Amino acid sequence: MIDFSARIEALLAEGINHQSGERFAEAERSYRAALQLDPANPQALGLLGMLAGMFGHFQPAIDLFLKALERDPDNADLYHNLGETYRHLGEIGKAIPAFNRALELRPDHIASFRSAADTAIEAADKATSPIHAAELRRMATKFLLPLANQLRIKNLGGIEEALREAMRASPENAEAVHMLAALLQEQGQPTDAAQFYRRAIELDPSKADYHNGLGNALYALQRWDDMERAYHAAIAIDAAHPLARRNLASTRLMPPLYDDTISPDEIFERHRAWGQASMRAVAAESARAAPFTNSREPERRLRVAFLSGDFGNHPVGHFVRPLFTALDRTTVEVFCYSELEKPDEITKSLQRLDCRWRNTNTLDDAALRAQLRTDSIDIAIDLAGHSAKNRLSALAVRAAPVTATWLGYPATTGLATIDWRFTDAIADPPGQEAFHTEKLMRLPNGFLCYQPSTLQAPEVEALPAKRWGTLTFGSFNNPHKISDSTIRCWAAILGAVPHSRLLLKAAAFGDPGIRQSFLDRFAACGVPAKRISLHSFAADTAAHLAAYGGVDIALDPFPYNGTTTTCEALWMGVPVISLIGTRHAGRVGLDLLSRIGLTELAAADIDAYVATATALAGDLPRLERMRIGMRDRMRSSVLYDSTGFAADFADALRDMWRDYCRPISSDEPVVSA
Repeated sequence: MIDFSARIEALLAEGINHQSGERFAEAERSYRAALQLDPANPQALGLLGMLAGMFGHFQPAIDLFLKALERDPDNADLYHNLGETYRHLGEIGKAIPAFNRALELRPDHIASFRSAADTAIEAADKATSPIHAAELRRMATKFLLPLANQLRIKNLGGIEEALREAMRASPENAEAVHMLAALLQEQGQPTDAAQFYRRAIELDPSKADYHNGLGNALYALQRWDDMERAYHAAIAIDAAHPLARRNLASTRLMPPLYDDTISPDEIFERHRAWGQASMRAVAAESARAAPFTNSREPERRLRVAFLSGDFGNHPVGHFVRPLFTALDRTTVEVFCYSELEKPDEITKSLQRLDCRWRNTNTLDDAALRAQLRTDSIDIAIDLAGHSAKNRLSALAVRAAPVTATWLGYPATTGLATIDWRFTDAIADPPGQEAFHTEKLMRLPNGFLCYQPSTLQAPEVEALPAKRWGTLTFGSFNNPHKISDSTIRCWAAILGAVPHSRLLLKAAAFGDPGIRQSFLDRFAACGVPAKRISLHSFAADTAAHLAAYGGVDIALDPFPYNGTTTTCEALWMGVPVISLIGTRHAGRVGLDLLSRIGLTELAAADIDAYVATATALAGDLPRLERMRIGMRDRMRSSVLYDSTGFAADFADALRDMWRDYCRPISSDEPVVSA
C-alpha cells in the first residue's frame, strides 16, 4: 500500500494557508484533494466542515463533522465545531451535548465553555417562558464559572467579564459572586471585594470560605474588629478551616505592630501565647520525632535552608539576592525552600545562583520536615515570620538541628522551637531579649544588605523643589504602616512648611475607598485634599523608582518603619526622616540611616521629627547636596557591602552551629525533629 501521509499533510497545510489568505475556493480544492487520497481523513473533513459553516451551509458542515468523528471520536475540537454548527441552526438540544462531550474529552477547552454559555444565553433571550429562560441562564452560569477558572489558570484576560456575565445571568448564584469578590481582592480592590463577599454571604451564609474572604478584604481596609468577626464566623462554620484559623491568629499578632498604643510587652505576650498553642497542637508529633543524625563537627561545610514564599519580586527576594550571590559556598551550601506559586524574573535570577531549589508549596507540614531531613539540613531559616505564606506551623515541631528566623517579620515568632533571630544592635539593642522567644544573633554591620538592580534604577533626578518651586514630601510605604500618630505628625510638618505637598504611593491607593479614607484622615487634621497626592501601582520597578524624582524629602511612618522603601528612597537621592522607636519595627529607620552616616535624620521624638523635616525643607542647598551625593554615600557604606555582609552572615551561621555542637551534658535532652 502506498503511504500518502506526507502528501496529505502538504495538501492540508496548503489549504490552511489558502484559507488564512481568504482564498476559500483554493482551500476547498486542497482539502478535497487530500480526501481523494484518504476519503475518511478527519482533519480534511473537519476543515471542509469549517469552510461549509463559514458560508452558512450548516447541514453539510454537520455531516462532515460527524463523518470526521467516526474516524477520530476523541477529538474535542471536532465536537466543539459540531456544537457551534448546531448553535447556528438554533438546535440547543444538540449543541449543548456536543459542547459537553468536548469538555469531557478536554476539561480545559475554553472555547467550549464560552460557546456553551453563549448558546444558553441566546436561547434564554428567545425563550417565551420566564421559567425556561431562568433555567437556561442558570445553565449558562454553570459554564461561565469554569470558564473564568480556566482563564485564571492559563493567565488569560476576560476573567472579570466572565464572572460579571455569570452574575447577570444568575444574580442569586453565590459562587459567582464569591469568585468575583476574590478576583477583586486579588486585583487590589478590597472595598468592592468586601461588598461582593457580603452579598455572597447573604446568598449562602453556610460557606466558611466566603467569611474568610470577607475577613481578608477587611484586613486590607484596616477594619480590624469587623475582620476578626468575619474570621470567627468562618471558624464557627468549619472549626478546622486552616486559612481562617491562621488568619484569626494573625489578627492578634500583626495589626498591633502598626499600633503605637500597644506596648512591646503585650506584643510579645501575644506572640508567645500563639507559639505555645501551636506547639501544644503538635506535642504528640514532637514526642515521636527521631533524633537528628547530622554530624556534630563544628567546622564542616554547613547545609542551610531558607524557607520563604517570597523568592520573587518582593522585598525578601531582593534582600536575599546579595547574600546568595556573595555567600562562600565552600563553607555553606544553600537550599531554597520556595512557597512561591508564580515564579517571576526575580525568581529566575535567584535560581541561576548556586542554590539547590525545592518547591515546597504542595508539601504539608510533615512532608516539609521530611524534606529537610532528606536534605540533611543543619540550619533552617524562616524568612516569613507571621507574614503571608509562612510555614511556622511546620516549624512548631523542631525541623532541623538549628533553626532561625530572619528578614521577613520585625518581631519574635513566639515559637520556642526556633533558636535564633538575626538582627543587630541598633534594631534590637541590649534588653530586647525580653521580647523574644529566640536568642538574638546580632550581626555587626546591620541585619541586611541593600543592592538594587542597576538595570532597573533610573538616574537621580534634579531636586523637584527647585524645578517646581514647591517642596514635596513623600512616602511609598504600605498604608497599614501610616498610623493615626503618623498622620498627625505629617500634618504638622505640612502646616509648618507653607505650600508644601505630600505624595503617597502604594498599590492600595488604587482602591477608591482607601483613597477617600486617607483624604478624610488628613482632612480631620486640617490638611485639605489638594495638598495630598495619592498614586497607585507603577508599571515596573523602574517606573516605581522613577516616581522618587517627584519627592524632595521622604517621611518614614511609625511605629512601623519602612525598610525597602527607605533603601529605595535613599538610592534615588531622597533623604528620609525617621522616628526612633522602642522595638525593631520602629528602629529600622535609625538602623539604615546609621549605616550610611545620616543619624541626624533619625529623631528621638515627634517634635524633633517635625523640626528635622521642617529644617531640611528650608535648606534647599543642603537638600541638593544630599541628593547629588546620596548614591555614592550608599555605595561606600556597609549597607551596600554584600561581601562583608555575607561574611558576617556566614560567621553567624558558624557560631550557631558551634553552639549546637558543644558537648551535651548528661541531663540535656537530645534535640529532635
